[in-house]
Amino acid sequence: MKKNSPQKTSNTTQGILGSSLLCASLLSAFGAATAATTATDGTRQEIGNADALIRSLGAQHANPNASFLRSTDTSSAKNKHLDTDITDYHFKDGLVSVSGKARGSANSHFYLKGNAKNLRGYLVKHDEKKAYEYSTDANGVVSVTEVPINKVVPDLDENWLKATTFNTLAGAIHPVYSPMALRQARHIGPYNNEDVTKLESKPGSAWVFYLNHSAVMSGTTPLNGVSKENMYRVWQIVADQFSMYNINITTNPAVYNAAKSANILRTGVLNFVNQDGRSNAPLSSFGTTSAGTLYRNPSSGFDYGYGIGMTAAHEIGHQMGMLHDGGGSGGEYFEGIAAFQWGPIMGNYWMGSQWAASRWTWSKGEYNTANRFEDDLRIMNVNESIPYVADDNPSGKNLAVDTAGNISPSTNFGQIEKTGDTDTYNFTVTGNGKLDLKIDPIEYFGMLDVDAKIYNSANTLIASSNKAVNRSAEFIGLNLSAGNYRLVIAGGAEGTPQNGFSNYSSLGYYGLKGALVGSTPPVDVMLTSGVGLANQSASTGTWKYYAIDVPAGKTSIVFNVNGANGDADLYSQLSVKPTTASYKCKSDGATSVETCTVNAPAAGRYYLGVYAYSAFNTLTVKATVN
Repeated sequence: MKKNSPQKTSNTTQGILGSSLLCASLLSAFGAATAATTATDGTRQEIGNADALIRSLGAQHANPNASFLRSTDTSSAKNKHLDTDITDYHFKDGLVSVSGKARGSANSHFYLKGNAKNLRGYLVKHDEKKAYEYSTDANGVVSVTEVPINKVVPDLDENWLKATTFNTLAGAIHPVYSPMALRQARHIGPYNNEDVTKLESKPGSAWVFYLNHSAVMSGTTPLNGVSKENMYRVWQIVADQFSMYNINITTNPAVYNAAKSANILRTGVLNFVNQDGRSNAPLSSFGTTSAGTLYRNPSSGFDYGYGIGMTAAHEIGHQMGMLHDGGGSGGEYFEGIAAFQWGPIMGNYWMGSQWAASRWTWSKGEYNTANRFEDDLRIMNVNESIPYVADDNPSGKNLAVDTAGNISPSTNFGQIEKTGDTDTYNFTVTGNGKLDLKIDPIEYFGMLDVDAKIYNSANTLIASSNKAVNRSAEFIGLNLSAGNYRLVIAGGAEGTPQNGFSNYSSLGYYGLKGALVGSTPPVDVMLTSGVGLANQSASTGTWKYYAIDVPAGKTSIVFNVNGANGDADLYSQLSVKPTTASYKCKSDGATSVETCTVNAPAAGRYYLGVYAYSAFNTLTVKATVN
């Protein structure tokens, strides 16, 4: 991060592309492209329409001598500074991604992406400290403009390292795992001897971001005495910050390469470097092979439990298209609000390295001194087309309480996926009841601040909890009379959006743990994986329901019923009981021998519904988690 160094507007008077000679060569390269025109101040150049440019880029990739910006006057240096070598070209369904370097400059980036109506990108020459922006107007005409290099590579200022007190950074407080963090998702919970070169947060997703730490590894062993646990934590922190999106944060190059081959526009890469330096990333380079650079800074006090993970998330934010969140005494980098231990990820997260309960979240500039009002979540979801994960609790579910009244986080957990999302858990109290319950955010360095409320059947608020600067919610010895209740969990807020934070990016996973005395025992018949439940019967037109809890990371769950009489139809659904119209899988043949499978099941409680199309008895019901 670069501190207190405002950007300056370029005063370049030399034309970006220079003379009419280059314009002529561009026309030759583009064929049907719109004629290029030079702005009167010489700082902007139209180079033709995007559709023709895309075709020319493809031609150059096939034949490097067909460069779309290669002047026919090879002696004119001013006409050659946009000359590029293309290393990657991907065109599919009208969408293009191009990456490369400036010709003759290994220390450079060139990348374009988009379509014939909106093509955008940058050329960065690090050694010359120059950058050029490509943009498209409403008529599909592409222009090139010289811009300050810090606009394209916001964290490039190496002097920031020298001006920062690293003895503070070396003492960064590491997050503490919640005791409820029990692998409810792949990235949740302490390191458990996983291969850190093959980590994946959401296997199977078509959107992939690759943390390429090969340069700081020797095979599966980290260099420089760094532990595998700390390498795991870097991946884990990034997975936390992006867990609301259906994007697979991975350290596995095979996963990245497969996703890149399928659709490069859904991929990104950040390269670790085994030395000190200023971590940086090219703006909006997600969807190309133009990578960010993450220095591991072994002698400067950066650590893998806080610094490397948070720096990775910050730089990936730039690759997604976000600039710095500034304001207040932090200048370009907002330093957060100490009273609430909160700040924006795209600000100066180092100022919170000593906050035990710090929350650094995506932002849209709601705090008082904000000088940038980018909607970070919208940029990733709309501009970069990264989808949110599906709502895991869209219509409420039953609170899982065992026969002894215990509430376990292994079966009671969820995720707040979007701003304003709420999760509801229903429960019933018989006689006089008492609730002891704690709700924890369970991601290692997540963004969720838990807000919890309990309502009775008349929709009257009975109790609420959102512990200040603690991020958890808690109910202790809450007396409840007989009746039906619902627990509503949401992303919390503290203070005001202007002096504090809103629930805008209070997102992530949570777990519930406690006890409910006087509760109605669960009505679901709980199955044990691989163990059949025999002698089940039902009359025509009725349902029998069963349930099984599936941990994260399982490959499949197979449901089956086996009977010699009647016609039993099989349906399964996640979180709620299935119907004949709503199910994850079904089997409804003409007998009572039925099987269906859910592959790569999400973690949670699966309900098995058996419908008696005609009466059956002596039926065996089984569910097997693989």
